[in-house]
Amino acid sequence: MKYLILLFMLIFSCNVISQNNTSKAFKASYINETNQDYQNAIDDLLEIYVSSSYVVNLRLGWLYYKQREYSKSTTHYNNAISLQKNSIEARFGIINPMTAMGNTNDVKVQYQKILKIDHRNSRANYYLGYLYFINKDWGKAEILLKRVLMLYPFDYNSNVLLGKTYVKNGKLKEAKEVLNNALYYNPQSKEVMNLIKGL
Repeated sequence: MKYLILLFMLIFSCNVISQNNTSKAFKASYINETNQDYQNAIDDLLEIYVSSSYVVNLRLGWLYYKQREYSKSTTHYNNAISLQKNSIEARFGIINPMTAMGNTNDVKVQYQKILKIDHRNSRANYYLGYLYFINKDWGKAEILLKRVLMLYPFDYNSNVLLGKTYVKNGKLKEAKEVLNNALYYNPQSKEVMNLIKGL
């Protein structure tokens, strides 16, 4: 019994030391990031790195992105996603290096996966809608942008983009309505004024 108690105390002490080391590493990493010293911010975390840590992988994904080491960033974000499959934050994170590398199709896949987890996520709906818009898939863009406006009816960017989408889909009455909402939000917007004039 005495040995079990000693073993428990030893394990408990090791866990406390490990947590203290992790806290110190994160604190040092944030200080270095604030100073834009990304390599040292990364090195701070590599000292306590374990592949099974979601938070360390997530943070390394961000720091490697800031360091413009996009392949390493993607690797760590993928590690984080494999550890927490429903993590929306890790999927939004991995979109940064994917975008920087020009991997538009991979970016679309991540937005689609986010929407499978949370179909009402306004950020994913907007940006996937934007990608569909620039790829001239205006039907899909309309569906996604309307979802955003159900949650944020007065959002300027969503009203503008949906207005442009409605124009492409030949829905001029609907386009005028959402573009007027955008104009109420920003009465000085020359872009919106010109769009309304063109209807």
